[in-house]
Order: sequence, then structure tokens, then C-alpha cells
Amino acid sequence: MAKKKFKHRPPADIISYNTLLAGFSEQDDAEEFEKLLKEINENKLEPNVVTYNCRMRWFARKGETFKGEELLDVMESKGMLPNYVTYNALVQGYCKEGNVGAAMRVFKRMKVMKRREGRSDLGVSVHSQTYVLLFKSLVEKERLDDALWLCNSCFAMKAAPSFEAVKGLVEGLVKGGRSAEAKGVVAKMNFLVKGDAKVAWEKIAGELSLEEGAPSSDP
Repeated sequence: MAKKKFKHRPPADIISYNTLLAGFSEQDDAEEFEKLLKEINENKLEPNVVTYNCRMRWFARKGETFKGEELLDVMESKGMLPNYVTYNALVQGYCKEGNVGAAMRVFKRMKVMKRREGRSDLGVSVHSQTYVLLFKSLVEKERLDDALWLCNSCFAMKAAPSFEAVKGLVEGLVKGGRSAEAKGVVAKMNFLVKGDAKVAWEKIAGELSLEEGAPSSDP
């Protein structure tokens, strides 16, 4: 076992513990995971960002992402700067729990941190799993204002988000009597989507009804 080898390899440092924490988290081994955290404390080792990230992912896997967000508060109180992985774990965890309001709150915290600290490493790719999952979750929960904000953030970065999520957003806007905004989204997508992807987008766009009360082209 990796744990046994580790015990015979002094001196123990936080990097080695982080490696084991990540491994036991993936194995869903709660007993060993908790033992390692206890050892870190007993050995008076200082947890770093990776340590906290491992714990956040653990809570997210258990459906207890709110406990992970509490750790984010602890990190910030210690002057420790979270990284992309930190926010990624929390946003994805909340989305999978269906708590898109909390996911959006964490996402906005990341954006604030990026601006305040000038952290280019906190830039979020619109094609990342986090971005796609958050956008999709907002649309599914009919959080149209937040979804539209996220979509416009994409457009500001000259990028087109997930086609299916955009379709859901446009349909939701039209249903809610916001056809003008729906048309604006489609127009921006038409402008941004290039190359081979344009054919796929045009097929989706052709199925959309942009006038309130108009029948959908879906079967």
C-alpha cells in the first residue's frame, strides 16, 4: 500500500500528504483520508492550497459542497490565495447537487478575485467543464438572468458557449416574453461561430422560434 511505503519515507512533508490525500479521495476511502488529515495536524504541517483543494473535492463528492466553501473562507482568512482548481471543485459540486444559486455565487467570487488580484490564472475557458456545466445548470433551473449574464461573459471573450445550452437559454427567453434578448443572443452566436461549427449552429438556430407564441420546430 502507498500508505505503508509513505510511513517509511521520512521526513513527511505536505506535498507527500497531498499526493496520498488525492489518491484516497479517488478511491473513496474515507477512513484513510481522515487518518491523513489527522496526521497532518499531529505533525504540525501547514496545509497548502493543494491540501484544501483535496478536501473541497472530497466534500463535493459527498454532496457536502457547502463544507468545501467554508474551507474557502478559511483559506482567505489566512491570506492563502485559492486557484482555479479550488473554484472548479466548488462550482461543479454545487451544480451536481442542483444548487445553482450557490454555484453562481462561487463563480462570481472567482471573478471578483481575478479582478482584485489581477490573477490571470483564474481565467475560465468557456469550453471548460466548469463553464459548460454551470451554464447548462442555470438554463435547466430557469435562472435566465444568470444564464444570460454568463452567456454575455462568453461573448465578451469572443467565444461561443455550448450550443445546446444557448438553445435552452433562447427558448427560455422567448417563453418568458423576452424575444428581443433572445434575438440578440442568436445574432451574437451567428457572428461568433466560425468554421466547421457554423453548420451545426445554423441547424440549431434554424429550429428556434424567436417570436412569442410561435410554434416550436421541434417534433
